Amino acid sequence: MSESEVFAANLRRLIDASSLTERQVAERSGVSIKMLARWLQVGMKRPARQSPQALLQLAQLLRVAPGELWQGETACACDAYAEKVKELVGRWERLGVNYQEIASWIDAAYTASRVAERFRRDEADLAGIVAKVKRLRTEGEVQSYLEAMVREWGLDEAESYKRLVESTQKFVAAVLPHDPDQMGEWFRRVHPRRWANLLARRKLDDEAELVALIRNLLTEGLSPHEAYEAIVRLSN
Repeated sequence: MSESEVFAANLRRLIDASSLTERQVAERSGVSIKMLARWLQVGMKRPARQSPQALLQLAQLLRVAPGELWQGETACACDAYAEKVKELVGRWERLGVNYQEIASWIDAAYTASRVAERFRRDEADLAGIVAKVKRLRTEGEVQSYLEAMVREWGLDEAESYKRLVESTQKFVAAVLPHDPDQMGEWFRRVHPRRWANLLARRKLDDEAELVALIRNLLTEGLSPHEAYEAIVRLSN
């Protein structure tokens, strides 16, 4: 690979590994979105003199030294930490040090990260509600908030994900409208993805039929919470 190609590959991997979008990376580093797109496509030669300020800010944002962007192997901030952990564990094992507490913390952090990532991907509507209520501005902030919740529970991955979904749904259900006509509009606004799933899977001709379905659930004697849970099940 040429020097420019190495730069482009490193930059792509670092952005993909971060919690930021390309636009967010550009805005926070002071690089124009057009220039960032060019760097990702054709790369950049190593500056003969001091690196431009925008490039320095970009490297700082992605947590690497500027020179690492031209390393022969794709750079990633996680590589340095992986080497440190490997060295530490090797030393502890040779000396017979009990590092179970740290190992447990790493396992918990790994589980929490996987659960939070899956929740943001598969329950985007609920994750959006969390972000709005807690005033979280970026996907990274949402990820960190969710990971902190999961770590506190100390459950395995399957149970953690189930509890995260249930906890968020209970929070949402606490603000449900009681009026049958308002419930449909509320669900469409709060859960646009599930709303679309319902329209497709129930093979309804228009949204009015779906609103009528929700109204019927409430008029049949279900409480708003029970009706909400029923709609969620139907949309899965």
